[in-house]
Amino acid sequence: MSTTTHSNETIRKVILYCQQLSNTVPDKPTADSIISVVSKIRALQIDTLQMVKRSHFLALWSRIGTYDEKLLNELTYSNNRRFFEYWYHAACIIPIEEFGYRIPIMKKHFQKETRRWHSWPNEKNNSSTITEVLNKIKSNGPLRASDFDDIKKQRGSWWNWKPSKRALEYLNDSGITVVADRINFQRVYGLTESHIPKSLRNKNYSEQDTFTHDIEMSLKATGICSPSQVGNYTHMKQGISKSIVKEMIRSGTAIEIIGRDTYGEEIDLLIHKDNLHFLELAATGALNSERTTFLSPFDSLFWAKGRDESIFSFTQILECYKPKNQRKWGYFCLPILHRGSLIGRFDPKLDRRTGTMTIKSLHLEPEIQPDEEMIAKVTESMRDFLSFHDAHEITFENAGNLEFRTRLQKAF
Repeated sequence: MSTTTHSNETIRKVILYCQQLSNTVPDKPTADSIISVVSKIRALQIDTLQMVKRSHFLALWSRIGTYDEKLLNELTYSNNRRFFEYWYHAACIIPIEEFGYRIPIMKKHFQKETRRWHSWPNEKNNSSTITEVLNKIKSNGPLRASDFDDIKKQRGSWWNWKPSKRALEYLNDSGITVVADRINFQRVYGLTESHIPKSLRNKNYSEQDTFTHDIEMSLKATGICSPSQVGNYTHMKQGISKSIVKEMIRSGTAIEIIGRDTYGEEIDLLIHKDNLHFLELAATGALNSERTTFLSPFDSLFWAKGRDESIFSFTQILECYKPKNQRKWGYFCLPILHRGSLIGRFDPKLDRRTGTMTIKSLHLEPEIQPDEEMIAKVTESMRDFLSFHDAHEITFENAGNLEFRTRLQKAF
C-alpha cells in the first residue's frame, strides 16, 4: 500500500475522469464519441421514468452534450450493433463484447438456478407457454409482448404481467432471445442467433471468469472506491466480490491507496493499476474537473454505495417513490455537477406538447454560495439541456433556493 495520503479533491478528479465526466464535450458528438464513453463506463442504465429524457439518453448527454439519440439507438439495435441490452448494474445498455461474459449468467437463468426463475418456468402450463412464445418468434421474427394474445393474471410478485410477457423475459434472461429493437420504448424480442455474432455466442467463459472480469472492469470504470464498493457496479454479492478483490490486490491489478473523505479523515481505497497515471496527474494539478453538467439519478457515478456521501459530501436519493409530503427535494431531481463538486439538484418536468421545461424545485447544498461563474456555467448547461429536449421555454416554480433561482431566472 502506498503511504501517500491523497486529498479528497484528487480522489474526486480521478473518479470523474474515469467516469467521463471531466473531459471536454465534443463539438459535434458522433457514433465514435458514444462508443468511447460506453466502452469506458461499461453501461448505461435503462429506466422507465421519463419526466425528461430517459436515463440512458440522459447519462450520455451528461458526458457528451446534445447529440442525436438515433445514434445510440442504431448502435444498440441495428444490424451493425456495438451494444446490447442485458442485466449489469440493472437493466443496461452494455458493449456487445460483454456478451460472452454474460453467457454463464444466462445459463443459470436457463437452468432455473436463479432466484428470479427458480420456480415460474416449472409451474403448470408455463413450460408450454415458453415453447409457444419461442416458436412464434421463430416463425414470425422479432415480436413485442403486445403481439401475444393472452389474458393478464392477478397482480402479484410479478406485477400484472401476462404469461407471454413472463416467457419473453425468461427467454431473454436465458440468452435465447435478445432485445432486437424498441418501438415506443417497448422491447422487441428476436432470436439471439439472428442478432449476436457467432464468435461472441461461442465464448466459453466460466462463471468465475465473468465475476473476475466484472470486478476488474468495475474498478477501472468507477475510478477509485473502497474495497467493499467495487462489486456494487454490477450488483455483485459481497461474498463473491471480496475474494476476487483480495486476489486482485495480491496480483497487483488493484492498488491499495489512502485518501481523505469529505471530513478530512483517512480512508482505505482501491484503484486499478491502469488508472495510477491519472492519480499522479490529478495530484500534480495536471488533471482537473472543469465540467458543469446535470446527472441522471441512475448515473453510474452513484453506483458505488455511499461514495456520494463519503467522497462528494452529497446524498443522492430518488424521491419519486416517496409520498409527496415526505419529499425533501422533489420527484425526480437531477444532481448538478460543477467543477468537481455536486453543488445541488433540481426537479425538472418536460411538457413535450408545448416544449416547456418546468423547474419545479432548485436546491443548493448548504455550504454552496452561488457566484457569477457558477451561474454562468449552470445557465450554459441548462441551455444545452433544453436544446437536447427540444424545449423552447423554461419556467421556474418557487421551491428551493431563492437566490439561486432568482439569479438563474435573470440569466435566462
